[in-house]
Formats: sequence, C-alpha cells, structure tokens
Amino acid sequence: MSSDRLVLINVLPAWRRASLILLSLGALAAAWIVARWCIGHTMAERAPDSETARIAARLVPFDPQPYYSLAVRSSREALTTEEIAATLEDYERAVALSPHDYRLWVELGRAREQAGDPSGGERALKRAVELAPHYAQPRWMLGNLLLRQGRTDEAFEQLKVAGEADPTLRPQIFNLAWHVYDGDIPTVIAKVGSSAGARAQLVQYLLGLRRLDDALQLWNSLSADEKRDQREAGEALIRSSFEAKRFRLVLDIHRALEPESPAAVGRLLNGDFEEDVATYGADLFGWQVAQTSQPQIRLDARVAYSGERSLRLIFNAPKTIEFRGVSQFIVVEPATRYRLTYFFRTEALKSASTLVTQVVDAGNPDRVLAESAPVPDGTNEWQPVTLDFTTAPQTEAVTVRIVREPCFSAVCPIFGKIWYDKFILEQIGNSGGSGERRSGGGRSAG
Repeated sequence: MSSDRLVLINVLPAWRRASLILLSLGALAAAWIVARWCIGHTMAERAPDSETARIAARLVPFDPQPYYSLAVRSSREALTTEEIAATLEDYERAVALSPHDYRLWVELGRAREQAGDPSGGERALKRAVELAPHYAQPRWMLGNLLLRQGRTDEAFEQLKVAGEADPTLRPQIFNLAWHVYDGDIPTVIAKVGSSAGARAQLVQYLLGLRRLDDALQLWNSLSADEKRDQREAGEALIRSSFEAKRFRLVLDIHRALEPESPAAVGRLLNGDFEEDVATYGADLFGWQVAQTSQPQIRLDARVAYSGERSLRLIFNAPKTIEFRGVSQFIVVEPATRYRLTYFFRTEALKSASTLVTQVVDAGNPDRVLAESAPVPDGTNEWQPVTLDFTTAPQTEAVTVRIVREPCFSAVCPIFGKIWYDKFILEQIGNSGGSGERRSGGGRSAG
C-alpha cells in the first residue's frame, strides 16, 4: 500500500528577499565605512611620513581628525612655500569639517600667522575665543599674537582673562608685563588683574625677583580674609623674610595666616612641654626637636618638675656625637633685657662633655648672648638655671638651643639621661648696659 508524502515548500515573496539582500548590503557598507574609518584614523596617527598621512585622510574625507593630524605632521616638515601652503590648506579643511571646535581654530590661527598672515591668524583666534570664551588657550594665543603686533593694551586684555581661567599662566604673563611696562608695579597689576589670587601670585613673582619690600607692600593690600586664603603666597613671603633676617616681618605674616597662633614678641612657646612637639620643621615657632638615633628624645609623662610632662634625652653613645637637636626661634625686642629660666634633672649622666643651653642672635648664630654651665655628671634632682641677656639694637629674634659642649679628645662618649622642664622667657627691662651675663648656673659672656 503506497502512502502519499506531503512536501511543504516555503517560498518567500520577492519583496521580502529583496529586503534581506538590501539589509545585508547595508550591513556590509556600514562595516566597510567603520573599517575604513578605523584604518584611516590608525594610519593618520601612526603614519611614518606626510604622504602616508595624506592617504589616510583620503580614506575618511569627511572626518576632520586625519586632516588635523596631517597638518600637525606637515607643519614640522614644511620648508618651502608650497609645503607651508599645503599645511595651511589641511588646517582649513579640518576647520571646515568641524567649524565649532575651538581647538582647530586655535591651530589655524597659529598656522596663518606662521605663514605670514597675522590678520588671518587674528580672525581665526578671535573665532576660537567666541567659541570658548572662558577657556585660557584661545585668549593666551590671541594675546601673544596681539603683543607681537605691538598692540599691548589689547594683548593684556586677553592675557588677563587667560590668567583668570588658568592661574598657572600668570607667572609668564607677569614676566611679559614686567618687561613691557618696565617694572611699573601699579601698571602691571592693572594689566594682569587685581583679584586677590592675581596679587598673591604677583607677590611670589616679586619674591623671585628679590623685590621683598614691593612684595610686602602688595601683600598688605590684601584683606585679612584674603591673606588667609592666599596661604601659599604668605608662606613664600615668610621664607623670603626669614632669609633676609627680617624676623619681625616673619611673625607679622605668620599671625596673618594663623590669627589663633600663640606666637608673639618675647614669648617662648610650650616651655612646660605639656603640648605635643610638632615634627621638626613643621612650624617655625615652637620647639624644633630633631629625631636622631642618638640621643633618643621623647616627652616623658612619668617625670616632670611641674605639670605632667618634661623633655627627656637618653644618651648611649660610646663614640663622639655632635648634638644640636633642640631649639626654639623667638622674635624679641631690640636693645632689651630678658631673663630665661628653666629646670633640668639628670640620671647616671657620664661624659667629659655634656650639654649647655645657649641664647644666640638668630640673625648671627655665632653671637652667643648667654650660655649656661654644662649639665653636671651623675644623678641630680631638679635644679634651676637662670640666664640674663640683652639684645643688641639690631637684634630682631633669638634662638634658645640645647647643644653639646665641644669635645677635646678623639673619643668622647656620653651616657645617661637628662630631663628639661618649665622654660620661661620674660622681659626684665630696657638696655642699661652690656647686660650679657649669666647667673644661677650660667657663665660669664667673656
């Protein structure tokens, strides 16, 4: 018995087959466009020469990037008039393909000026400024072009805005203005900007020229709040004032930056060591304690003359060591008598050369105003020391420092412990003579 077979044939209509073919062709075309775009970009970026870069640009004729890359490369190699013209044409083509990209207008402006067309360069750069009015680069480039044309006032109008947009440009703008206006500071300020930020950066520029007084005058034109906000300029001014040994200025600027600071004329800070000691060099005012392997220097909460802590030094040095690890810088009045008092304690101290406390002129550290007797060997309970001294008429600051007496032998070991506490500095009168004497554990100035 035979059986019939049913055969189903699904034949798509012709229009549907045509649609599939068109979709396939479209996908292939899109893939080719993408591949061509990728190849063109890669070739443009990695082309070994201008000719290869030009071939890459032809692969993507409606994309500005290959033309821009070609123009940048060609500008480095262009020597003849024809090559320069071709480079300019590539920039023009890139701008035409992306007329709202300010960066391309900036490069076109640069290229036009280099090709001997400053007017065309100015037009291109002004268009870049219109497209990106708050960006620094277009105004920086336009300002420099105008400056080269001798149009200084117009130039600095653009450069001022560039500096506001990008403060890192200001040092260069200051340098241009300084030379153009022969160092006339009011004119320079007017041309580069009078904002607090601009003036603070100009302070640092003037310090670089070693114009400390001019920098100080400009700093003082800032309000109290502006000074605190412009800390970097204030710290630079402190460093320059310190180098110039203008120590009263150092204190004034420090207090402008730190209104709550306890630093003051004639005030020794943290003399009882109840507050922590900052890292060495972290603060100009207050104790400077260098951390060294010898001696070990720590705050001791178990031993104190008064209060709860003292400064402890532990020596275990079988060989000679030089020690200048504890000091404090203090602004003082000139031609004034002061008294420094403190207490020390020892335990099993043994050395031919122990420690002394000195008061020296900060402007001339070799000039010792007062010096204690050496700390005695052995174990000693708390002992007071009083040092009287008179500052010279030119003295603005002193340094109180604990140092080691000179050793007079090749090997000069030191062992044992020393504690210091309750340093107090007080003014005891105006100058009434030489005044350089030491008492209560001190020695003659000699």
